[in-house]
Amino acid sequence: METIYPNRLDLGLGRAPGTDQLTASAIRRSKHDSVHDFPNDVQEILKYFGPLEKQGFVKAYPGVDSNIPLYILGSSTDSARLAAKLGLPYSFAAHFAPRHMAEAIKIYREQFEPSEYLDQPYMMVCLNVIAAETDEEAIREKTTLEQFFLNVVRGTQNPLNPPIDNIEDFYKASEKQIVDSMTSASLIGSKETVKRQLTSFQEQFDVDEIMAITYIYDREKQRRSFEILKEVVDGK
Repeated sequence: METIYPNRLDLGLGRAPGTDQLTASAIRRSKHDSVHDFPNDVQEILKYFGPLEKQGFVKAYPGVDSNIPLYILGSSTDSARLAAKLGLPYSFAAHFAPRHMAEAIKIYREQFEPSEYLDQPYMMVCLNVIAAETDEEAIREKTTLEQFFLNVVRGTQNPLNPPIDNIEDFYKASEKQIVDSMTSASLIGSKETVKRQLTSFQEQFDVDEIMAITYIYDREKQRRSFEILKEVVDGK
């Protein structure tokens, strides 16, 4: 893809396969694959996409010398340490696993080692964002997000559902606690509310880049949410 569309791609690498355990087991290349091999896998990919003089016997044409920007993706402190050790940009998945976000950011910045790829830490965080014309509308749209994460808690595979008025009746107290924990790193509300939340987040973490993920059932409202976020970022 880099060869066909140069200077338009970057590559995010994460240790987890990004799915449920049964599917993860099915897509493993072999029974001997291990998450412990991930650091070596990253270094191999860096080599394959690197300059010709650093290649071994196996050369990944046409990938050689493409030097695709590579990011470490993670939701734990282990990924923070790896990104810091390799001197690579780091992206934290706070949109579903915010529990260790603050600690991971701290570790990455404190342990970062400058490399041929990066002189100083570059920290990215992914947040849930649901912006609407009013706080009340955004809170209602958030129920789609809550139902989405309830799928994770219950191990179900339901499609994205429209917002509902009785979300408190939709799940048990124990399920609500887990969903609230998973979605705690979120920007939810009107333009002014999202602006205030984003400012507070940046005052605390001062990250270099924020990625937004928006689970809204109505496509037009989803589009409007991104527009509002852009207005906030642009200071309009």
